[in-house]
Amino acid sequence: MIAKLGCIPCIIDDICGAIESLSIIDETGKQIAKECLDFLSDNIALNKEPSFYITEVHRILKRISGIEVPFAQRRNLCNKMGLELEGKLHQRIQDLSGFDRFATAARWCIAGNALDFRTVGTGYDFDIDEMEKSLYKLANSLEVDQLSEIYKKVKSAKRILFVHDNVGEIAIDKLLIKSMRELSDMRVISAVRGGAITSDATMDDAEETELSKASTSIILAGPDTLGVSFDEMSSEFQEELYRADIIFAKGQANYYVFSEHKGEIESPVVCLLRTKCEFVSSAFGFSHNINIATML
Repeated sequence: MIAKLGCIPCIIDDICGAIESLSIIDETGKQIAKECLDFLSDNIALNKEPSFYITEVHRILKRISGIEVPFAQRRNLCNKMGLELEGKLHQRIQDLSGFDRFATAARWCIAGNALDFRTVGTGYDFDIDEMEKSLYKLANSLEVDQLSEIYKKVKSAKRILFVHDNVGEIAIDKLLIKSMRELSDMRVISAVRGGAITSDATMDDAEETELSKASTSIILAGPDTLGVSFDEMSSEFQEELYRADIIFAKGQANYYVFSEHKGEIESPVVCLLRTKCEFVSSAFGFSHNINIATML
């Protein structure tokens, strides 16, 4: 999905919200805002995915502010909450098997996509304590549901590439990965980001949430990009793209990229996400934010 003209206000709102949330002093904040606006002005053609533009403005913020890992405390809180939720949810699904276990884990995996303290258009002021309550409501909602077809593909898969999204939810992703690996002797390769950018999960987050207890191996998709980037992907990630029988892509930023590049990949791509804006929701015929399990 290529960026729309309406993406520009959200990108500006997002970076301004980040500047305020990080309490960056006035002159530095103004410098960041100016360089971000200059960048957007120079790239007004909007010929790339929205995640490209968000990545670049946050790189500007990191460079000028000198903050290597923005929102470090909030990231840690999300991971801790994700681990707590994983433990609770494991108790809920441990007596399930087959499709029921897979589908329930997938629904929670999608609901976990709401654990994003950076939500497009709303800034960075999410209440961590309220997130858990909202997930229980979201897990019962799935407006686009292709889980039956996805399950059939998963059962015959020998190698799955799982592209993770955010901190916090990465712990809940483990439930789905474990449920898939119980179906057959498959390998699940997890891909995370090579550097901190907004709320995307990195190798440090994978270690903090003990992702290796679920996945066969963990690789870097590339550097500090919001979602994956086909322009900046690592050689290891590129190799896995073409080895995998199925690719699982979590979150809206990864949907942007895979929906745009699906023609370059032979394997089916499963997108699991909670939409964050009307442009993505409208692609599925909805005008409000929805939960999606679809296969490209």
